[in-house]
Amino acid sequence: MQSQPNIVIPTLINAFNAGDFLFVINTLKKNGALVRVGPVVSQLHGSALRKIGKLDEAVKVFEKGLKLFPQSTDLMNSYGNLFLDKMQSEKAILWFTKALKIKPNGFDYRYNLARAFYAAKRYGEAEKQCHQLLTTQPNKNTVLLLMASILVEDHRDDVAERYLKQLLGIEPQNVKALNNLGNIKRKNSQFDEAISLYKQALSTGNPTAELFQNLAAVLALKGSMNEAFATYKEGIRLFPTSVSLHKEYAHLAWVQNLETPFSYLEANLSINNPDLILAYTEFMIRVEEYDKAKLWLEKLIEAKLPTYQIAVAASLSNTLRELGYFEKALATVSVKASNPTLETLPLLIEKSYSLLSLKRYKEAVKALELVCRISPLNQGYWTLLSTAYKANGDEAKYNQLCDYQRFVSVQPLLGNEDTNTKFINILKAHLNTLHNNEKHPIGQSLRNGSQTFENLLDSAHPVIKELKTSIEARAKSFLSTLTKEKKHPFLSRLSQDIDFIGSWSVRLRQKGFHKSHYHSEGWLSGVLYVDVPAEVKTSGNGWLVFGRPDISGVEMPEDFAVKPKEGNIAFFPSYMWHGTNPIVTDEQRLTVAFDIVPDKTS
Repeated sequence: MQSQPNIVIPTLINAFNAGDFLFVINTLKKNGALVRVGPVVSQLHGSALRKIGKLDEAVKVFEKGLKLFPQSTDLMNSYGNLFLDKMQSEKAILWFTKALKIKPNGFDYRYNLARAFYAAKRYGEAEKQCHQLLTTQPNKNTVLLLMASILVEDHRDDVAERYLKQLLGIEPQNVKALNNLGNIKRKNSQFDEAISLYKQALSTGNPTAELFQNLAAVLALKGSMNEAFATYKEGIRLFPTSVSLHKEYAHLAWVQNLETPFSYLEANLSINNPDLILAYTEFMIRVEEYDKAKLWLEKLIEAKLPTYQIAVAASLSNTLRELGYFEKALATVSVKASNPTLETLPLLIEKSYSLLSLKRYKEAVKALELVCRISPLNQGYWTLLSTAYKANGDEAKYNQLCDYQRFVSVQPLLGNEDTNTKFINILKAHLNTLHNNEKHPIGQSLRNGSQTFENLLDSAHPVIKELKTSIEARAKSFLSTLTKEKKHPFLSRLSQDIDFIGSWSVRLRQKGFHKSHYHSEGWLSGVLYVDVPAEVKTSGNGWLVFGRPDISGVEMPEDFAVKPKEGNIAFFPSYMWHGTNPIVTDEQRLTVAFDIVPDKTS
């Protein structure tokens, strides 16, 4: 195509709007001089690269465009959206703010700035931007939806409901508003109201995979398993490529112990649906069907799909490592892991795992120190680094991260022994009503036991609300005994403003245990012992053990253990390897576990 701007640029715009992103990219590679015609060229090129997942290349295109056209607010806006895709919300905030300084009335720029603040969990600032937008367009549906989402994250469900009802007063059939209001009802255990809202949204004639997924999940929570499965199946029939629908159906079928939990996924597997293949192979890895995972991952490798190369290579390396092919696992990622970025980080992590499996500990230390510099907030990377230090004999560095005497706290939940015992007995009775599954969840650490759905501590049940308050008080008490250290992954983030990001109850029975694991998204983790079998008094059965990694080819003994006691709560950094010794009797071991992070909204 000749580089005549008045012909080429409209053609590129039409191609972009039609989703032909490769045409846009290839045309502009052949017509490089077009970049000087105007900012729209860089905007099209960078946005097309963003759409196919080549985010690092898109960064370079936007940077070049902004050097040529430093006052282009639309280019700044597109660049900010790219950083949102890269989950670099602070950089997105910077570019949306720059655009607004030039054009203070840019509605889209301010809306995207609110989205960026929301992504950064800076909810107060996000809410402020939305208020400003609503002064000019008080009934703008996208802003009302975003405002409600902000308020939900800020634990102000009642106010969020008002905004959603305002939107539904204007647009009674707004599917997103009905869905999001249903989500609030679901969160607050108002299952009948949630079901009614989801069904109303489905009746609009604009069904979405998310609606079927949410309706089925609430039906399952209510105990209506037959209707839940029927809803999942109908959703999969209408949306056969929906990854989330397939994953939730498979998970429920697994925990309910159905014979073929992955049958619907397997029936829809095709090289034309790589996302489904990745979901399926993730399941196969987690249920230890490694040969099935290897078969499909090798097909994806052969397909050479640009957007999926990193994810596929990392998963194949993981699979090969679990099969014991450590050298092959390393070869799968070693060449691709040079000059790592956030995008290529999964390859470097898999390389680090393989180096540990091959007992090449010094190389593993070097690789994992780089990983932790690139992504310091992921606690799982510090877990691996601590393992590398321990294996390499770097005792001082290992102890700095895993000072068990200092960082593991065990204490009664409530100060008064009688009060504590009475509360634990009430809690036990309630938790026992929540454990209705036949099998452990896919991909979780427990074996021969059950785990509750949803975030337990979000429940409006009075005993759970009291539990949450008590755990928070104990956590703050423990944190107040520690001193901040600037470069330490745990101590550098010390705060009395904390938030729960996950909570659940686990019930173990005969031969039940937790594999060693860590919580990559947490910061401070904990477990409350609600019911403890008598066997914990002898032989270490059911004890919580620290420092024993679960990595193929790596054998290390535990370094520290906690003996469970009813009413006691244990806190520890989320990056510490922890698991349990099996129990052998049929008495239950009932716990509440949770993850806490510093609250960025404060």
